[in-house]
Amino acid sequence: MTIYALTGNDSFILNDRVFNDMADGSTISITFPNEKIGHTTGKNGNTVFATDKQGLNAECELRLIAGSKDDIWLNGLSIEQERDLPTFTVLNGSFTKRIGDGSGNVKFINYVLKGGVIRQNIDTNENLQGETDQAIAVYRLFFAEAQRAIG
Repeated sequence: MTIYALTGNDSFILNDRVFNDMADGSTISITFPNEKIGHTTGKNGNTVFATDKQGLNAECELRLIAGSKDDIWLNGLSIEQERDLPTFTVLNGSFTKRIGDGSGNVKFINYVLKGGVIRQNIDTNENLQGETDQAIAVYRLFFAEAQRAIG
């Protein structure tokens, strides 16, 4: 049986703000850099498995139009975070991917993001040969926990 997957009109929300000023390419990427389970194998093939809570950590990359309202808002949060980290309110949000089946039915794959901070400053450059990335602000965020649900 053939399966169809149609995707589009995904949404990203951070601290109750819906993001609209996305750039090009992969506008939102969420990755999980750590394993969920630690393991070791010893004598006679005996193996121990242990939960590694770092497996819940997620990294998120956002590609926004430089100077847009979303860029200005996140830049302000970055300044607040740098000014006084202990008083900074961590970021919480969600990313929802919409997957259609070609028959009008849609599943929502939702990532709930908790305990986020802005990991790095925004890179920039000037290019005189038509490179469009010079008008894009790439934000790299870290979340202490991310959970995936399908509904």
